[in-house]
Amino acid sequence: MVENIMTLAMLVMLQAVLGIDNLLYISLESKRAPEHRQTYVRRLGIGLAIILRIILLFVLVQLIDYFKDPFMHLDLAGIISGAFNVHSLIVFLGGGFIIYTAIKEIWHMISLEEHNKIENKNETSVGKIITMIVIMNLVFSFDSILSALALTDVLWVMIVAVIIGGIIMIWLADRVANFLKKNRMYEVLGLF
Repeated sequence: MVENIMTLAMLVMLQAVLGIDNLLYISLESKRAPEHRQTYVRRLGIGLAIILRIILLFVLVQLIDYFKDPFMHLDLAGIISGAFNVHSLIVFLGGGFIIYTAIKEIWHMISLEEHNKIENKNETSVGKIITMIVIMNLVFSFDSILSALALTDVLWVMIVAVIIGGIIMIWLADRVANFLKKNRMYEVLGLF
């Protein structure tokens, strides 16, 4: 039991550290909603993402052996060699999406014409923003879930860590959004 509690504490800290980039993304994405709905968007997006993380955890526990086996090998005559498994594919696609999002946000920040369009247009729909938050939360969560699977095979410990980590994210979401509103330069740094 003591070992499970120690593992739970490590997983909660891991969730917090790996969740920082997620909080930055959620704060940026929620700014597209009407101002009076932004807190709601952040909380609902994180709440739905917690539920989906738990479902993903159940699925990954069942498929863990599948993630270890390489499905593609690469060998270019001594230049580069390696193997790809499902985990590396997920990380590659997630990284590509994060880079795309970062470039898009930087472009929006520096483009005066785009800034004027944003000021004059209607806000993005709440449903679309929540969907983007949930999708990105799932992309960001693969590393923390796979790390949790590496630390323990006790499912309840992993689920409790995800729930506690999610509650911490909900608690910090408004604080991070307010910090970024006051310190816009950190928005750009947070994208990378």
